[in-house]
Amino acid sequence: MKPKLTIITPSYNQAGFVERTLRSVLDQGYENLEYLVADGGSTDGSADIIRRYEDRLTWWVSEPDKGQTDALNKALARATGDVISFINSDDVYKPGAFDTAIAALERTDAKWVVGACRFEGDAGFTKEVWVPEQPRGPRHWWILGPWGVPQPSTFWRREVFDELGPFREDMHFGFDTEHNIRLVMHGWMPALIDDELAVRVLHEDAKSADKSQWDADFALLRELYLPMLSPRERRLMAFQNALTKVGLNRVIDAASRLRARAA
Repeated sequence: MKPKLTIITPSYNQAGFVERTLRSVLDQGYENLEYLVADGGSTDGSADIIRRYEDRLTWWVSEPDKGQTDALNKALARATGDVISFINSDDVYKPGAFDTAIAALERTDAKWVVGACRFEGDAGFTKEVWVPEQPRGPRHWWILGPWGVPQPSTFWRREVFDELGPFREDMHFGFDTEHNIRLVMHGWMPALIDDELAVRVLHEDAKSADKSQWDADFALLRELYLPMLSPRERRLMAFQNALTKVGLNRVIDAASRLRARAA
């Protein structure tokens, strides 16, 4: 039998998308699947949709929570799979994703594997395909960037969570990026494959649509990992961060001058 795979879906008021997400998991036909759904007490009919599939779910709940990371960790505490992944309730796995990811893990001793992810608009048109890359350059670049991979296409061995802990509940946007930085800073580089494993649906109501909301989480990420850098890496990081701010200020000043001239 194939390794036991746990899939977690956190959900809140995604009635227009959640059924497609559920079907993308259940229709994989993976023979050793554990599917956990943590809904945050939706008021838009999402729970009724999830309930229609409850005979195929290992566990699900619809109750108020403290946000996405609370929902994920609530389900993670119940996970018994050898491999764990999560898919948001407005994203989908591509057919064959589970078999491809598990096969990739079985070919390597890596703790986690990441495939490519297709980004689509509401009408289904492809915006881009994110093909993951290993972190490059000195470690402070990984944090300053920060380095990341497509979350819907990421699968972890359960010992990742056993040894390094769950997702940070004081982060609500960049928690998956922090978690993966935690792994690479620990020396656990992912195995990467070019196969597209998932589709992220871009829509105006998506939680991640406003990128400015990530700033506080990424500032916390830098604060968390700064002590792990050498004194030289810290100096380089501060210098490059200052250059970035200067460059941004110049762009803002130039745009302001152009607007003034146009007026």
